[in-house]
Amino acid sequence: MISKDFFKEDTGNYPEKVRRWDEYKAFHMNNGMFVEFESGELMVRGTSDPDYRKYYPEYDIQLVTTTDSDCPTLYLDKECTQPVKKAWVTQHGQQHLAIDYERKVAVAVFEGYRHTDNTMLGNHVMRASAYWAGQKRLPVPLVKIKVQTPDPEYKKQMSKVLTEVRAAVTAVHRMKGDEGKSWWGAEAHTAGTSWYDSSASDIIAELSQDDKVMYNVATKGFEYPRKLNEVEFLYVKERN
Repeated sequence: MISKDFFKEDTGNYPEKVRRWDEYKAFHMNNGMFVEFESGELMVRGTSDPDYRKYYPEYDIQLVTTTDSDCPTLYLDKECTQPVKKAWVTQHGQQHLAIDYERKVAVAVFEGYRHTDNTMLGNHVMRASAYWAGQKRLPVPLVKIKVQTPDPEYKKQMSKVLTEVRAAVTAVHRMKGDEGKSWWGAEAHTAGTSWYDSSASDIIAELSQDDKVMYNVATKGFEYPRKLNEVEFLYVKERN
């Protein structure tokens, strides 16, 4: 993944694409959020700045988040027959990804200052948010992608109970009155994964302790919890 600019002489003017040593104690060249190493290694330093979330033709890599409009369709399988719904990867906010079109995979980008697990790869890449050991190699998953799919078993077992709970909580909420609550932004309350063995009365008693929770349940009902799967890779088709 070394570009043709890698061996430019350092003139002292410090343009972006000049070979350097000091920052990582290894010969490298900066290119936006990418760092190329003389060894052929490549790393990403983060994608928090939206200006850097784009396609880089020199690497055939796209930096993107799961909520960006240009995020490609992701798949659970290499054959790209099982598409990932957007809601499955945006359940609790956006996830940062690097899309490697050469290898046709998506890998999670670690967002933070330092990822201590990277020391096994070498001190020079300790600050990597995404990492490739060399050309024609898969990226090394530094963190996993969270895929949250519907849990039909939970809904099957709990739907009747939660219908009863919502009716009771709504009645309690109405008795307390809506005065002073109109400014609250209502959102569906996520049903507890620990409620499998709870009776409707136990759940009602738990929810009735918080006026905002009761408002949410009465207004928007419940959102069923999802099954969390953490995967090293998702897959993509060829770039259009």
